[in-house]
Amino acid sequence: MPRKRKPNFDDYDTYQDYEDDLAAPDMGEPEVAKIRLDDFTIHQKVSAFQNDYEPCAEFDPGAERFGDAELRQFFKAYVTGLGDPLHLYIDDLALAGFRMTVSLATDKPTIFARRKLI
Repeated sequence: MPRKRKPNFDDYDTYQDYEDDLAAPDMGEPEVAKIRLDDFTIHQKVSAFQNDYEPCAEFDPGAERFGDAELRQFFKAYVTGLGDPLHLYIDDLALAGFRMTVSLATDKPTIFARRKLI
């Protein structure tokens, strides 16, 4: 099906008709819902992390390192055409007390957490 061409000034009898048509909303195509980066995040994964882990310091017994790669793997937060969803997960974790700090051992941004005792 060929695409409709946009009308130009020569297609109208008066300038006012042309202006009226430009001001009228185009009802020909349905509005598409916008996809947001938040659509690629699953907040239940953050809840699961919070339920199993608690924040701790780097050298606390049982401390596990969650660097960029580990967090991406845990949350399956890979870069999309809309951006990087990992920062949304890190923001949610920060609200729960998990701070990203620079590791003294690796000199990279890391979240330190240990498994909760059940």
